[in-house]
Amino acid sequence: MKMHSKRLVGLILGLVITCVVTLYAICYVNHSNKLIKKQQVVQKSSIKSLRHTLPKQTKVSDWQLILINKQHPRTSEIHFNKVTVDGKQMDQRIEKSLTDFRAGAKIAGYDTTLVSAYRSIADQSEVYQNSLRQNEANGMDEKAATKLTKSVIQTPGSSEHQTGLAVDLAGNDALAKYPALMAQMDEFKSQRWLMKHASDYGFVLRYLNDSKSMSQTGIDYESWHFRYVGIANARYMVQHHLTLEAYLDMLRNATQN
Repeated sequence: MKMHSKRLVGLILGLVITCVVTLYAICYVNHSNKLIKKQQVVQKSSIKSLRHTLPKQTKVSDWQLILINKQHPRTSEIHFNKVTVDGKQMDQRIEKSLTDFRAGAKIAGYDTTLVSAYRSIADQSEVYQNSLRQNEANGMDEKAATKLTKSVIQTPGSSEHQTGLAVDLAGNDALAKYPALMAQMDEFKSQRWLMKHASDYGFVLRYLNDSKSMSQTGIDYESWHFRYVGIANARYMVQHHLTLEAYLDMLRNATQN
């Protein structure tokens, strides 16, 4: 009788434990499903809200938003109408905006130099190789030289200078101290003015000075590299501290949902 009672108690205890575990599992699944649904609702609401805040009529396919980087290289040249400014070629569609940008700097008391604009894939290859050779001449081994070069210069086919929409623009005093173009150019008021007011003319500082932005672009901070994206896009990107990569992702998400 005692043995039979023990078995009965054990059986009942086992059933109780099984029921408790089953109920817990059901509750956990239901709770998880509720959380997932809540997150989906929040996400859809966020995307819906985002859609209303984005510049009107903006599309990922807009010419001024073309993306070229290490993850989106171009092996062939992009065709557009070129114009020459200060001996540098660029997309004709940004000429007036750049002229106005520099005129604004001039009115503020800062003379500027257009250091670089459109570069073909062949031109980019030459810039890349020159940097690589210089780093090796400075005593770096091939691996270290390549790593440093890639951190500041896009590989051929990956430079947005190919678009004709990117310019290297510097205050004359900043360029005089840093002729090789260095991030420290932002020590000068002229360069800081360019960085602050670029969006008023449709440009953004392309490579920002924070780790998140650097991881998105794959390029270290550059205080001289400006990219034309259009005034509405530029102001939105600056307001929300977005790289072009992040901005395009937002546009895609808003379109797909």
